[in-house]
Amino acid sequence: MRLTIHSVSQIPELHQPHVNLILQGRDLPEQAQFYLATFNDRAVALAWLDHTALAFIAVRDITRRRGIGQELLAHMKRDAKAQGLDLLTCNSAQAPAPQQAELVAFLQAQGFNGSTAMLSCNLE
Repeated sequence: MRLTIHSVSQIPELHQPHVNLILQGRDLPEQAQFYLATFNDRAVALAWLDHTALAFIAVRDITRRRGIGQELLAHMKRDAKAQGLDLLTCNSAQAPAPQQAELVAFLQAQGFNGSTAMLSCNLE
């Protein structure tokens, strides 16, 4: 099987156990457009936008460093551009402190600019 990115308004019950592992105790917002990456029918990554801001992105620990986050973010950027957005932002300070530097490095590698807490990506 291959990696599949789903754009959903609610997390399917089938994927909830693996989504809980990805969230690591963080709560899902009540309303959001979720981007769920699955492999072999198991949730391996999750992200969502808050308007033009990347509010959350995470890949399960056991599946990191395999391009899943990169593919998930690329899908989100294509969707955002198709919806008429020309910029995405991310406040890395919202991530847990131990993960902030890794998040900034990941986002910079994916075309986001900035080296402080606020990063942005031009979608044009």
